[in-house]
Amino acid sequence: MAKMGRRKRSRLNTQAFLASGGVSKKQREAAEADSTAAAAADAPSVAAPKAKTAAKAEAKPAAQPTGDLDIAALADRVKARRREMGWTQGDVAKKGGPAAGMISQIERSLVESPAAEVLAKLDAGLDWPADTAAAILAGRVAVDA
Repeated sequence: MAKMGRRKRSRLNTQAFLASGGVSKKQREAAEADSTAAAAADAPSVAAPKAKTAAKAEAKPAAQPTGDLDIAALADRVKARRREMGWTQGDVAKKGGPAAGMISQIERSLVESPAAEVLAKLDAGLDWPADTAAAILAGRVAVDA
């Protein structure tokens, strides 16, 4: 039997992946393991999962602010400030801001709820006073037309 080339093997793997509905073998195995573990955990006690859920809810602090976030306003202000200063996204990143890729995603409104750390870095990279990006996002700063 002749050796199979790398391209053909890759093509066959892709075809198998697409035929399985876009789920890899590892993902299928993990899902099966999770479902068996969940079935085993549900069998012994009904009260135990409720206690775990309550403990998880108490352990997680609210990382994101509640309410509507004005992503578009933040995107417009970041892009306007960067262009006003004549900086590239890389320049902002070098000045202490988030990575250039993250800035690009923010400017295109692809980040639904940026982390507080990212907002703080935006303030530093764009030479804004502290918490300006968070205020824009929360709608507490008027957006210039």
